[in-house]
Amino acid sequence: MPDTLRVAVVGGGMFFEDVIGQAVMDFERYGIAPYIGSIGGGEHARALADVRVQFCAIGTHSEKRGTAGTIADWYREGVPDSRIQPYYGDAVWEDITAAESPDVLIVVTPDDLHHAPVMHAVGQGVDVITEKPMCLTLLQADEIASVAAASDRIVALDMHKRYDPMNMKLFLDLVPRMGDINYVRAVLEEPLEVSTEIFKWASRSNPFSYVGCHWTDVVHHYLGVTPVSVHATGQKNLLANWTDPATGASKPIDTFDSVQVKVTYNTGMEALYANAWVNPDDFEGPVNQEIKVFGTRGSAFMDQQDRGLRYCITGEGSRTTNPLFNGLVPAYEHFDEMKGYGKDSLTAGLAAIARHRLLGESLEDVEPYYPTAASQRGTVALIDAAAQVADLNLQYTRAGSGSPVTAFLGDGDITVLDPYSV
Repeated sequence: MPDTLRVAVVGGGMFFEDVIGQAVMDFERYGIAPYIGSIGGGEHARALADVRVQFCAIGTHSEKRGTAGTIADWYREGVPDSRIQPYYGDAVWEDITAAESPDVLIVVTPDDLHHAPVMHAVGQGVDVITEKPMCLTLLQADEIASVAAASDRIVALDMHKRYDPMNMKLFLDLVPRMGDINYVRAVLEEPLEVSTEIFKWASRSNPFSYVGCHWTDVVHHYLGVTPVSVHATGQKNLLANWTDPATGASKPIDTFDSVQVKVTYNTGMEALYANAWVNPDDFEGPVNQEIKVFGTRGSAFMDQQDRGLRYCITGEGSRTTNPLFNGLVPAYEHFDEMKGYGKDSLTAGLAAIARHRLLGESLEDVEPYYPTAASQRGTVALIDAAAQVADLNLQYTRAGSGSPVTAFLGDGDITVLDPYSV
């Protein structure tokens, strides 16, 4: 009898619809082995060939849009013999782990609600794959990494931009020939509907925490750098004065429209991360993203629109898509199967869990193959520090005092340096 990984998911929002749901469906139909070659894990394909995946439970907060019951019905259309069970509640992960005893919990909850389900699952002996960011504070990051190591459990991150073929070409092939890297500039801007319609929790996060962590992870992972100093600024103009366009009602959202984070690293390299989630609805792409790496012997620039698929159709306007991220292709028995680097990060985490849990490989053996909890410490430190610094600098800017606040990370903790507080 082949070994089986029982997988549960908490969260049924946008990213479940775009990536998680279809990826898990593919894993249940076909296993893990067919997909690990795309992440450089082909040597483990035979060992994982008999590993089965069973989607046992889906949990959502309520029975509104994207509810567990609706998801379960959709899933059974693709996997008719599925045993998936729907669950609801404020701490639905507790009910799922108690009733279903999953091997893996995939966490797709809002940014500020990753820590609780991750910690609970690991404490129950469950391995975890969680959406980015891992959490929003350095204290929580250290707690997760410590508990995972002490419990001999895996906490894998869905940091899919590590697996973007363009980023891999840039950092693995070009950057080593560029000499010393002087600076990086990275942009990721989300559409307005994300902060005003899709996410009801935008006031509990900010655009740097939400998507800037993708670029910081890529930079930290491929360049091996550690942040030592942070300066952050941000703007609260549109969302803080938001008016519902349908009703004209005032519905202010207390969060940043955009955030700019300048980081000094231990090598002397500088990086500027610019993020927003108020891109106009009329913008041609689902996101605007780009990165430039500048070294002493060369530079490289990658832009979403330059490497995407552009089209214009009457009544639909001009659009740019990114078919490398995710896309459906006809598969066995006419089911759709998903391809793209959006799935690769999930494959990496699930394959590592299977190797550790079912094949008996150690955490040290599998750690190089997936984004670990420990690897996120620098990113979460930046998220935590930037939030504190940007808030203070906005207050000083509005008072006509500039943006003098920075944070020092060089001793492993966050020290906020505010010259006006002395």
